[in-house]
Amino acid sequence: MQIQPSGSPSSQFPMLELELIESIIKACSQWLTRPQWLAILECRLEALLAELEIITRPQSFPARPVMKTISRGFEYRGIVYARWNKISIHIDLLRYLWTDFPDRREAMARAMGRDSRIRPYVARTLAELFPGQTPAFASRHGRPLVDDWYVDTNLNPRQMPAILSAAVATAGFELGKEVKLYWRQTQIK
Repeated sequence: MQIQPSGSPSSQFPMLELELIESIIKACSQWLTRPQWLAILECRLEALLAELEIITRPQSFPARPVMKTISRGFEYRGIVYARWNKISIHIDLLRYLWTDFPDRREAMARAMGRDSRIRPYVARTLAELFPGQTPAFASRHGRPLVDDWYVDTNLNPRQMPAILSAAVATAGFELGKEVKLYWRQTQIK
């Protein structure tokens, strides 16, 4: 006999009755003739066993979403990309946008540079990327993006969200929904 904690749904279950009916049926099975009332006890036994099955069945709980921690990175088109530093987030997301939307490159470059007073953040040449700077400065702070495009790596981390937001919006996505940026350690689903 199992002991159920008080207050549980099965604490009201007539366990004693179940055991008594089982022992009577077992004792009667040895008789040569079968009494009529034995069928009533068997029906009651089946009902009690069915009820016991219901109240002792393991409960299923909805699965909690597994949380994953990402140190830094971004989510683009449903895929999470982890990156070591903020400039890698900036450059790699731009690289995906430039690769996936070649017809919108010029528009994305204009939108990104709209708030800049001095220089664009992407350009076709290093000289265009850093107007008025020496070639040594341009090659130190410019990096190839895709094809014949270059990206500025001499950025303040506070500038990057606004620059990426302009590029993402021009590509037709909504930042925070289809494209997500994780500048610091974040738990994601």
